[in-house]
Amino acid sequence: MIQQNNKSKMLGVVTLYNPKQEEAIANIKKYLYNLDALIIWDNSPLEKHLKASILNNLSEAKDRVVWKGDGKNHCIAPAINYALNYAITNHYDLVLIMDEDSSWIDFRAYRKDVEELFISKGIAVFTPYVEGCDIFPITNDYQKKKLFINSGTIIPSALLSHIGSIDEDAFPLDALDHDIALSVTALGVPIVCLTKHKMIHSIGQPQRLGIFHLFTPNYNRFRTYNITRSHTICYRKHKPLFDKELKKYYFYEILFLKFVRIILAEPDKYGRMKSFIKGLYDGIRYKIIKNEQETFHCNSSSHLQWGRTSQRTD
Repeated sequence: MIQQNNKSKMLGVVTLYNPKQEEAIANIKKYLYNLDALIIWDNSPLEKHLKASILNNLSEAKDRVVWKGDGKNHCIAPAINYALNYAITNHYDLVLIMDEDSSWIDFRAYRKDVEELFISKGIAVFTPYVEGCDIFPITNDYQKKKLFINSGTIIPSALLSHIGSIDEDAFPLDALDHDIALSVTALGVPIVCLTKHKMIHSIGQPQRLGIFHLFTPNYNRFRTYNITRSHTICYRKHKPLFDKELKKYYFYEILFLKFVRIILAEPDKYGRMKSFIKGLYDGIRYKIIKNEQETFHCNSSSHLQWGRTSQRTD
């Protein structure tokens, strides 16, 4: 049933790439009825015929879907940039970013609380507690975060507009969420986790490999290159914001552990090590252009105690 009487206009954007159709449709239905519009950005081949299949299963809500897809995989950054321009042109207040395999427990309640905070307290970035990713102890209903994953995050369109378009060459897929989060932090805008609202999401499918049975996401050459390159660019771009914890994440988990996993556990060692080194080299050499921006006026952190800063999202 279509929900009405919302206090703001919210646009959603979800990316698809060869999804399990039944799972993707079920996940979309859990939030589509509580959005004013949803952009479905399909990176799948056209011969999959996802558009007809998925829209036919969305019944009366399909009228609020904007479908984009040309049969090529453009990753995630172009989808968010398109959503940003669509939100500004059509006067949406908030933008929800979703992945195809994320499942909500109660999106309607999450949206309601986000709207009330947005209207009464001002600009902030809002996230749910993401089961499968968040590992910090919950101490109160609102906890500040340093980073977030794309899926489940709600960002005011005015804030996205101020940050500007995502660099699609630097962050086509990986480290995209971290780049946005650190850009937000640089403006003094809080990232707030509404801990009583849960969303289920898993990053990759870690498995034990090699003679030492190490856990590894087992990413192929392409992902190994892009993860290393994009995170290196993100570190260089936002280096002043990297505290001890974030430096540990980059140098230990992104670089050191990946190196160890390739050597001790993963297959295709030569190809992946070559991709890892090339990603690091290209990330170091990437030319970063920082836009000079006026201060973003945000009053939310000045009169609302969001609680202590939680640990990062993995």
